[in-house]
Formats: sequence, C-alpha cells, structure tokens
Amino acid sequence: MNEAKKMPSDAEWYCRQDPEAERFYNIFFKLCRKYNISWASADEKEKAFIEEVTRVSYERDKALRDGKPLSDIRPAFAS
Repeated sequence: MNEAKKMPSDAEWYCRQDPEAERFYNIFFKLCRKYNISWASADEKEKAFIEEVTRVSYERDKALRDGKPLSDIRPAFAS
C-alpha cells in the first residue's frame, strides 16, 4: 500500500478539528472575557489564574457530559 495513503497530509492534519480542544478553548476565551484578561499582556499571576479556572471549568463540563461525579475533579488551586 502506498505510504501517502496511510499518512494524512500536513493540511489535513492541520484542518482536522478536535471537538474537546475546541470546547476547552471556548471556555478559556469566555473566561478571559469574563475576567477581562488579555493573554498576550497578562502577567504570570493572571495567566496562572485563568489557566486554573479554565481547567476546573472544562473538567466540570466534561464530567457533567460524561455523567461522572464532580467530586472527582481536583479543586481549583489545590496541589
């Protein structure tokens, strides 16, 4: 079999969308707007905050969609 048939092209790989990544980034951008944080100009404290709030929000959303208990999610800012 031809190798070109087995491997997706660079363009195909680039254009393929991952629904979970899209959902994560939708939450990320929504929270950036909510807290008025511009990632490009955010300091380390703001970036850490928005990363953690996004993680928890995404994991809660996924758990609800998957029918899993919210108690399994690591709380925000917990080590």
